[in-house]
Amino acid sequence: MINKEFIVQLSPELFKSKVEIERELQEGNKTNEKLYSLILKAIQFLKEKRNGAIIPKRLPIYGYYEKKYGITNLFIIDLSRGSRGFYTVVSGGELKVLQIILEVEETHKGYERKGKY
Repeated sequence: MINKEFIVQLSPELFKSKVEIERELQEGNKTNEKLYSLILKAIQFLKEKRNGAIIPKRLPIYGYYEKKYGITNLFIIDLSRGSRGFYTVVSGGELKVLQIILEVEETHKGYERKGKY
């Protein structure tokens, strides 16, 4: 049996946010420390080859991410109480699976607005 390689990446927006937060933290600004911690937690979750819950295509939040990122599947992971991460899976060929973390929401209200709950 051949093992597939799972590669975890961040969306360009999330990558930019992560780099900016790292710069802020180096300067002593801890304003976005919680968000940074959640991003790292989402990365670690996927590196451990764990799976989030599938979000059905009929839900409004799926439509939000489909429109914004052009995705064909969407998963949600619980990062902490009220905080969620959203990712998609893209085939990178026969032996590679690319998991892209699209966004991390610090609060329940953040993803409620996107899902029109």
